[in-house]
Amino acid sequence: MSSQAVTYTASLTGLYFAWYAQYDQQAFHFFDDLDTWQQMDKLGHIATSYQIGDGLYRINRWTGLDHKKSMRRALALGYSYQLVVEIFDGFSSGWGFSITDQVSNTIGTATFFAQEEIWHEQRFRWKYSFWPGSTDNFSNAEKQRAEDLYGSSITEQWLKDYNGQTYWLSTNIWSIAGKPDRFPRWLNMAVGYSSNGLLGAKSNGWEVDGEVYNSSIQRQRQLLLSLDIDLYHARLPKALEFIKPVFGLIKFPFPALEWNSEQGFKGHALYF
Repeated sequence: MSSQAVTYTASLTGLYFAWYAQYDQQAFHFFDDLDTWQQMDKLGHIATSYQIGDGLYRINRWTGLDHKKSMRRALALGYSYQLVVEIFDGFSSGWGFSITDQVSNTIGTATFFAQEEIWHEQRFRWKYSFWPGSTDNFSNAEKQRAEDLYGSSITEQWLKDYNGQTYWLSTNIWSIAGKPDRFPRWLNMAVGYSSNGLLGAKSNGWEVDGEVYNSSIQRQRQLLLSLDIDLYHARLPKALEFIKPVFGLIKFPFPALEWNSEQGFKGHALYF
């Protein structure tokens, strides 16, 4: 517990001085950002808080703690960490405490801990996949805007580029079907949500040096249906156990059916 507390404190301190101290501060205030980025950031909060709870619980179990203590510590550390970050936002002039962010954090946290408490397993997992958003049809100004928002390297874009991210709720079919003997334990069905064409929080208009740009790029919502793999429900050789957490976080590439708000239905031979 002491090592987790030190990491907890050190990382929050580092985050404050590396990020928040660089911006103007003001009195604590709230910020309503529900209608921004087509709610992609809310799905990000849900998936991240779910994975934090999952990771902390497994770390505590690995150290030898029993189920109840691991649950209590993971919940206390994970949820309070996210709350403190949101409080930092509340004192920053560039943001504010977002109630919907904290609601999303609560949903993600509850998704993990409720399942672990009720079923002692995860039948539903929040996952993530990424493929860089295409800028082939962008003008030079639009490409520069995308780079300013999301970065130019893959290491920046996987974290920041809402046009390349997809968030999934992946369901283990074997578990919810009653765990039949002859059904593959590792096979999941996944529902995903993504966006495309986002060049601003609420609209695709922006200003540079007093000049206003209004892009004709369409802002799209995407709903996806695909298969997935859950290796936590699979029997693997001990030498391959290390890959289980990877596919507990990342949606495995599979064919997918997409509904697009601008283009209707279409299929993908392989969707990342």
